[in-house]
Amino acid sequence: MSEHSKVIEEYLLTLYKIDRSGEKAKAVTLANRLETSPPTVHATISRMQRDGLVDVKKSKVVSLTKEGQKVAEDIAYRHNLSEYFLCNTLGIPWYEVHQHAHLLEHAMTPVVVKKLAEFLGNPEFCPHGTPMPGKALPENTIALMESKPGMTVEITMIGEVLEDSVDLMKILQEHQIMPGNKHKVVEKTNVMRTISLESEKGPTSIPFHVAEEIFVFEVSPGKTSSRQQ
Repeated sequence: MSEHSKVIEEYLLTLYKIDRSGEKAKAVTLANRLETSPPTVHATISRMQRDGLVDVKKSKVVSLTKEGQKVAEDIAYRHNLSEYFLCNTLGIPWYEVHQHAHLLEHAMTPVVVKKLAEFLGNPEFCPHGTPMPGKALPENTIALMESKPGMTVEITMIGEVLEDSVDLMKILQEHQIMPGNKHKVVEKTNVMRTISLESEKGPTSIPFHVAEEIFVFEVSPGKTSSRQQ
């Protein structure tokens, strides 16, 4: 696969993630997410628009076309499947599989994807809780930031924007802030801008800006986890 194709796939995957999070994507958003220059983004978006993968509205919002959505979902599936394989089969640490999956996702042919999915039992979520395209989080999912002191919550997904930081993901793993694990919300402190949690592993504090990207749902304290690690 050519380097150009890899670049286009990274743009499509980024646009897919932005759209799934409910945000609007503009050239500046892509430049920040992809850590590249605005002129490069504009040139790439122009090529993608020419190829029928994106639309650019008068408001400068960039959106996927029907064809672009189809390709983006395929890339997202390959990425999530790669993470699942790397983490649960090869034993690569949970906190760093995202980085490796970015390389593997571009090299997988449709036959490999189909066979790998069958081998893995057709997982519905990546190790960080992101649903495969066509799947969704539980209806009662909220951001950890929206939780209230006294609630017991189960982690359901780590927002993909956090996955880019290996150091942050490692800290989350050390404190068991991972899908399937339960934590009691102890306190929300506006002065320190942190949420204090308590679990079997002990206490931990999460900054507000990180808590906004961690998704949970309320559970009964003694309820068995609904998700496998």
